[in-house]
Amino acid sequence: MQKTDIKRNQNYKILMCLLATFILSRLIMVIMALVYNNVMGTDHSFAYLMNQWDAKRYQFIIENGYTYPLDTDPQANWAFFPLYVMVCQFVKLLTFWQLDTFWVGMIVSNVCIFVGAFFGIKYILNINSNYSSTNSYTAQGCYVSDDSRISEGVIIWGCIVFAAPYMFYCCSTYTEGMFIMFISLFFYCCQQKKYILAGIMSAAASATRIVGCMLVFALIIELYLDCVKSKTVPQAEFTFLSKLKKFLYQIFTEPKHLMAILLCPLGTFLYMTFLRFFCGDAFAFKHVQIAWREDSYVPVIGVLWKACTGQFEPYYNYMGWFCIGAFFVYGYMIRRKYYSMGVFGIVSLLVPLTSHVMSTCRFVVGSYVFLVGIYDLINRIKNKNVVSIILVILVMIELCLLFLWYNSNGWLI
Repeated sequence: MQKTDIKRNQNYKILMCLLATFILSRLIMVIMALVYNNVMGTDHSFAYLMNQWDAKRYQFIIENGYTYPLDTDPQANWAFFPLYVMVCQFVKLLTFWQLDTFWVGMIVSNVCIFVGAFFGIKYILNINSNYSSTNSYTAQGCYVSDDSRISEGVIIWGCIVFAAPYMFYCCSTYTEGMFIMFISLFFYCCQQKKYILAGIMSAAASATRIVGCMLVFALIIELYLDCVKSKTVPQAEFTFLSKLKKFLYQIFTEPKHLMAILLCPLGTFLYMTFLRFFCGDAFAFKHVQIAWREDSYVPVIGVLWKACTGQFEPYYNYMGWFCIGAFFVYGYMIRRKYYSMGVFGIVSLLVPLTSHVMSTCRFVVGSYVFLVGIYDLINRIKNKNVVSIILVILVMIELCLLFLWYNSNGWLI
């Protein structure tokens, strides 16, 4: 049997490039913590600085569980979905409950974002026709390639996922890292036509954050595209109506496809069932939001209008324009035929915009598909110097945001 040189294996190259970028990004975060302490005259630990705002709420849930209905705290923690908490509790249990909760959360988040980054670049490379044409196969069926552009693409992706603006959330005790991982795995499974696994990944995402259940729209689109590409019917005779009929017929006659669709929102439904017995309200995760957002606006359009015209607090103004930019990126993705990703990005952004622009920047980057769109935009630039300048700018913005984060600045709420 022919042996494969591991150093020429595609997965090895991806892992090494991502690992180098990951370690460098985390080292920069540690250095920034030292800089912050020196500038501000403080002596806070790295774990303390990295875990602001909601990270403290996750810490409480991991250590004490959900707020009981008779508790006097109006901001009950039912709004925080349970899967990330459960994984952190399991990891903490492995340490006999001795490891600091913030470090547990950071370990889980960092592992998740690395796994998500790996399968994300695998997905991207698989759809890159130029990359595919340069590949050869070993006897073991592993991709190998000497094309240096692969490493360049992985490094660009690593910079975006590990060091672009707002990606520091994926190093903190927040759900962003885990959510990105499940979405990345979802689209990778769809690409491999493993739809049951994709449904399971969606179910896990929906147990991590509410918008995870919106992946059902992405799955339906993926199934539809897979169906219409079938060659069982000549394309010339394949009208839209016949495509739709065939798709619906396939959904209801293929148990695996129907099961995959039904699995998508399972995580949310299980959490709703828990809340129904725990506090008597299956929608408690939604109703408790009033403790954070009391104002009422016209959904989406009214929210964006007030944010972009400065009728909210000043720091919400740029969030409104950030959302407008995100919609343009999703439109670009649809034009580039990332149909399911573009639609999921739009739907997942519409959900928070029904009430406010609060935290929408991290919601956008945490949707994962926005990162794919940014990568595609950057990767299409032929001039390497321009690409380098863009990446440096993104990293510098991230460092500024990271300093504000260490200082618990309200501009990041």
